[in-house]
Amino acid sequence: MVYEIMKTKSRIFLESLVITILILIIGFYIGMSIETYRTNKIVTYYKDYEIQALDLKLQNYYFQIMDESSCKQAIEQNFIFADDIYTQGLVLEKYEEANQISDDLFREKKRYVLLKTELWLNSLLLKQKCSNPFDTIVYFYSGDPKNSAQVAQQKILSNVLKTVKEDKGNTVVLLPIAGDLKLKAVDLQMKVYNIKTLPSVLINEKTILEGFHTEDEIKSYLKK
Repeated sequence: MVYEIMKTKSRIFLESLVITILILIIGFYIGMSIETYRTNKIVTYYKDYEIQALDLKLQNYYFQIMDESSCKQAIEQNFIFADDIYTQGLVLEKYEEANQISDDLFREKKRYVLLKTELWLNSLLLKQKCSNPFDTIVYFYSGDPKNSAQVAQQKILSNVLKTVKEDKGNTVVLLPIAGDLKLKAVDLQMKVYNIKTLPSVLINEKTILEGFHTEDEIKSYLKK
């Protein structure tokens, strides 16, 4: 009788153990599948920008040779490109927040930052050729924040700038650029405009706002 009871308990224990192990394996597999999907999704987004980078280069060549009669169409196209990049950046930001960035993804992130830097240079060229028709806001932030306070500050500032952009629409080009990825083109621009602190906001290549600033403060430096 005792033997039968012990045998039954052992069987129940083994069955419970097997079920527990199966649940853990299934959970691990599902978790890995989700992470793999997120990673592949981010890589796909970034690789799409390789084509857009070439497109931007060709636009830059055109902006250099065009005359003022082409300004309206060129500016419209520049805003379409800028809005598309900004919108996709918001999607990528959500994926990044839910996923630890691997070396491969970090390299793709650098390409994306360079793309935005090139868009900025195109915007500067248009402003010079077309009598300064719009505002530029370049948001230099840390792509690898060191503490939770900096993460929180950047999140709040990012939301403020998003509100400004939504309110001003196609009168403002907003370009968030990670300033600590050791990219020479970005480092050069930061030196040219004397950006020393992250986060910082550069408005119309003249005004530097370090740290957090309100929506009204930022708007006060824009064209009326």
